[in-house]
Amino acid sequence: MQDTYTALPDDKRDRFMQGHNFDGKPMSDYPSPLLVAASGALYSTTSDMLKFLSWHLDRFSKEGAETRLLDHATYVQRDGLDPVYGLDESGRMDAMGLGWVVMMPEGDRPMLLQKAGGYQGVFVYAAFAPTRGVGAFVAINEYNFASAMKMAGVVNDMIANLAPR
Repeated sequence: MQDTYTALPDDKRDRFMQGHNFDGKPMSDYPSPLLVAASGALYSTTSDMLKFLSWHLDRFSKEGAETRLLDHATYVQRDGLDPVYGLDESGRMDAMGLGWVVMMPEGDRPMLLQKAGGYQGVFVYAAFAPTRGVGAFVAINEYNFASAMKMAGVVNDMIANLAPR
């Protein structure tokens, strides 16, 4: 991924998706503290996000197979966790993986690994069904919680329709 950064280079600012605050006004781009950069305060292009999803969905490739197996594994089941806060907005969390919220299969929807986030006026959502080869990445450039939740629901439904169990 040649076009993904923890700090946006000056020569890439013309391609930056401007975030907007709750009132609709553009938000300034502030450098992300290194502490949050690794958990999601990244700058990336659509092409790099497609490479990222493609790597996760390439389940028959021997290259990176061990890493994918570890990355897609479920480590902490919801069962017995009390309370669980802030992890159900994009769909009910059944378990956690390495940063992924795991949604176990339900009805026609296959198992999903998903991650949602918001930073500096942008909400993003990535979800994929590793056993079905379908995934999506969506971004909106305004702080609108209702739209962000709707965006996640639409993606989850789309994956269920494209790759039913």
